[in-house]
Amino acid sequence: MKIAILTDSSFDGNMNEFKDLFKVPLMITRDNGQQIKDDENLSYDDFYKMLEVEKLKTSQTIPEEMLNKWDALLKDYDQVIVALLSKGLSGQYNTAVMLANDEPYKGKIIVIDTNGVSVVLSRIIEKITEMINDGKDGYEIKEVIESKTNKDFRGFIIPKNLEVLKRGGRIKPAAAALAKLLKITPILRYDGEIDKFDTTRTFKKAIKESIEQIKKECPEADTIDISYSKSEQSLMDQVKELVLESGMKIGKFDQLSNVIATHTGTETFALMCWLS
Repeated sequence: MKIAILTDSSFDGNMNEFKDLFKVPLMITRDNGQQIKDDENLSYDDFYKMLEVEKLKTSQTIPEEMLNKWDALLKDYDQVIVALLSKGLSGQYNTAVMLANDEPYKGKIIVIDTNGVSVVLSRIIEKITEMINDGKDGYEIKEVIESKTNKDFRGFIIPKNLEVLKRGGRIKPAAAALAKLLKITPILRYDGEIDKFDTTRTFKKAIKESIEQIKKECPEADTIDISYSKSEQSLMDQVKELVLESGMKIGKFDQLSNVIATHTGTETFALMCWLS
């Protein structure tokens, strides 16, 4: 059986590292209402120029584009495993499930609840690829991912720059101003959804506390995966050094996808570990 994997632009890994992996773009909406596909035509520099001055929003892949991609892939593949952005962050998953229930796609389009985004999604796609290579079909793979893998990680998001969170209404301006004055950095937990975990004084302390919490929650793990939005090299080096000084190794070190950076802003780091 020949199986393709289809993800979306919340995936921030290297597409070339995976065989038979394809991607559809999520959408980014500008202040003037213009919708832009989050694909290879949206450059890193252009995205961050917009993010600096506009209150960007994100939305799902256009359904017609999703269906067209399925139709094209099914000409060459027996099944397509659809591994998208976490349903806790978007309606993308639920829409795909609804579309996959149409008769032409039953038994051929298998939509998996990944619980993932960014490096979590990359690791899940690695797992899917391994199982395809082992001869498992789409339904067997769905069972493994949804019964175990998509719950097998722990992670924290640390935004150093609160400007985009303030602009998007996720943190009140007065609270953002106080946090800046007192050098307070929030720590957010990621488990398929994003929730507040803690606050600390200084970004460095937030990274260190997140690493220590990861070591408590993933006691058998020796590796931390990292995603980052646009940051100075010195800041990225500092985060790497803090991880290595803790005795942990660095696994993936990938640029945070545009659709997530749209909501978190620049100088944001996500640290993830796996239970097994």
